[in-house]
Amino acid sequence: MKEDKEKMHHLQEYERGLLEYFRPAFSRKKAFANFNRAINGFLIADEMKAVTDLVRYSEYDGDYNKPYEKLIKFFHASSYSVQGLQDAWRNVIADLTCCVKIGDYNLLVGDGVKVAKSGRYMVGVKKMHQESESMSKREYICGQMYGSIGIIVGDGGPKAFCLPIETTIQDGNAIVESWRNPSYKHESHVVKMMQSAARCLKAAGSSILALDRYFLTQSAVKSLIATNGQEENVLQKRSMILVTKARRNAIAFEQPPKEENPHKRGPKRKKGATVKLYGLFEEKEAEFVEKRMFFYDQEQDVRYYCIDLLWSPGLYHTMRFVLVETKKRKCILVSSDTTLTPEQIVASYSYRWKIEQTFKDAKHTVGTFSSHFWTPSMPRLDRYRRKGLPDPLAAIDNEGRKRRIISSYEAYGKFTMVGNIAQGLLQLMALKANKIGYESIKYLRTYTKKVMSEDSMNFNLRKIINQGIDLFSAEPIPRLISQMLSS
Repeated sequence: MKEDKEKMHHLQEYERGLLEYFRPAFSRKKAFANFNRAINGFLIADEMKAVTDLVRYSEYDGDYNKPYEKLIKFFHASSYSVQGLQDAWRNVIADLTCCVKIGDYNLLVGDGVKVAKSGRYMVGVKKMHQESESMSKREYICGQMYGSIGIIVGDGGPKAFCLPIETTIQDGNAIVESWRNPSYKHESHVVKMMQSAARCLKAAGSSILALDRYFLTQSAVKSLIATNGQEENVLQKRSMILVTKARRNAIAFEQPPKEENPHKRGPKRKKGATVKLYGLFEEKEAEFVEKRMFFYDQEQDVRYYCIDLLWSPGLYHTMRFVLVETKKRKCILVSSDTTLTPEQIVASYSYRWKIEQTFKDAKHTVGTFSSHFWTPSMPRLDRYRRKGLPDPLAAIDNEGRKRRIISSYEAYGKFTMVGNIAQGLLQLMALKANKIGYESIKYLRTYTKKVMSEDSMNFNLRKIINQGIDLFSAEPIPRLISQMLSS
């Protein structure tokens, strides 16, 4: 028991050292202290109902008068910004040594997530269509749409986490963003995801970006080419490679044949014959290579065929297509870089589903999307407003109302970013616990990997604090718990 407490103390020291990276992001000491309280609340909360649950694990210098209002005020404070938190978090990630590498590249993954919100006076809430094929989800919901980029970290073994770097609202916020920045240009969700990945490139360095098939578009490839062509990235030799999946009905084009007469009049041909990619599973069946490799979190026999073709009419960008076949599935993987080997492309995409696990833990363990910062300055949400009708938000011309709406909008970004940091700390502490030999005290009915999950780490933090209050008596959270237990 004593040894476990010492190891947990080591983990808390590790967490405290990481939190020091964020001190420059706050212009006031009280704001940084509230940031620490919010982080600790996220780390050990047993259920998440936004700020309400964080209050249970916060102490305000012996003054318990209106702690909820004080924490609400913290997320609306002007003494720090989302950009400052993001920059500090990227500095933490830049110093990590546990990033999973594919060749010489780190691995970024991204996706969008729609979060249902029932409030009628919340910024960014709109009616959205659910593209998911799951029958458990409603076809239409009212809520917020987030886009998230994470980096894959692990212990060198099969266990890996998608550590969230940046999560932002990417739909329904065009009017508010134009109030904040008059030069704001509204882009699609796909382009915003690519721009978010470009910002993460500063911390991650040269990276492979794994996205699902929704993001295989012309705008994504054009944004990728622009990112790799930026002067800063060229000078520092940073590059980003897109790895994604193609649809079953996708087509590509062969290279244009060489002209027999180079002086022939008229434009040169840009493409060759059309290729139906899914048909290659039958046409090239004899040329498939069989190999045992790590795919979708397990070792299995994989057959693949690799071919370089031109993609997208009008763009005709050379892409590498890898047709993959296993016992359970057939899929077509795509890489924007033809220097990656088929094995590297398969390995890169097999980690993409890790972000789905990150979303699950963000919702049910950490509570990253549980915030409800409503404001009466918002026009009441009309859930049945017809498509094409003007947004009531555009009719607001009162500067005071605009400021209050902007403050509420920024509070969502701050809450989400603090949740990202807390979830990342849980993941890094789980990897650190495995390194120092700290074993989980949570009983699991099924066999699990040696590295514990975010949920297990959250459980262990609560358990060890209750068991070892005397060891951490100088910390505010154990002191508060001690007072609650003795009362």
